[in-house]
Amino acid sequence: MAVNDLDLDQIIAAVEGEQTQATPLERVGAARAAATRLDALAQHVVAHFVDQARHEGASWTDIGAALGVTRQAAQQRFVPAEGVDVEAAGSRAALPYSARATATLTAARDLAVSHHHRYVDDLHLLLTLLDNRSGGAVSAVKASGVRVADVRRTARARLTAEGPRRVTKNPPLGRASVRALDVAVREALRLGGGEIGTEHVLLALASDPRTPAGQALAEAGVDYAALRQEVSRLSTEAAERPAAKRTRKRA
Repeated sequence: MAVNDLDLDQIIAAVEGEQTQATPLERVGAARAAATRLDALAQHVVAHFVDQARHEGASWTDIGAALGVTRQAAQQRFVPAEGVDVEAAGSRAALPYSARATATLTAARDLAVSHHHRYVDDLHLLLTLLDNRSGGAVSAVKASGVRVADVRRTARARLTAEGPRRVTKNPPLGRASVRALDVAVREALRLGGGEIGTEHVLLALASDPRTPAGQALAEAGVDYAALRQEVSRLSTEAAERPAAKRTRKRA
């Protein structure tokens, strides 16, 4: 289907189809939720191709020209800024974080504090993802044929030494972590998820081989394409289980 094949009537029909028994005001709320998701999709479509252009060597001047803005404006929009508070990152996301993903963010901050690091970096995120044994991230790593212990070892090897003792007890997210969480939203949207899970954060970390976490994952044998395939498969299976249970109950 071509992008230009989408039209307003289709979107209106989709909202009405999901709200057949709703009141007019309930449909207003549903339309607002649909518009929020569509806006997030639109923003991440552009961000996806900006990332692709950067990986292929395009300058920010060229990207700005393609977007009809200045180089500085393009950078301000797409280059993540460090210093974002962990709670603020969760509240500003286009999708909600799952309980496990929220716990991972808190644990990553605690890990940064325990090492007296100034920022919560991508390696902190990766290590705490691996500690959540029942999370989607660990399941995806195992399903892709990689030992979780190997990923943990390569990640710990890249973790910097403890910093000075006088460090804030509430370190903000570093630049790589901010970017990873932004990409995690994109991964969840691409896979049709209603929330950001630990598996989406893991995919985001694996998607950029230039970062310490991306390098640690690659060294341990994690391939982004294979990992994404497993996340998609596991998500499909998880979505099918409730439907199967309902079918058995009716029988």
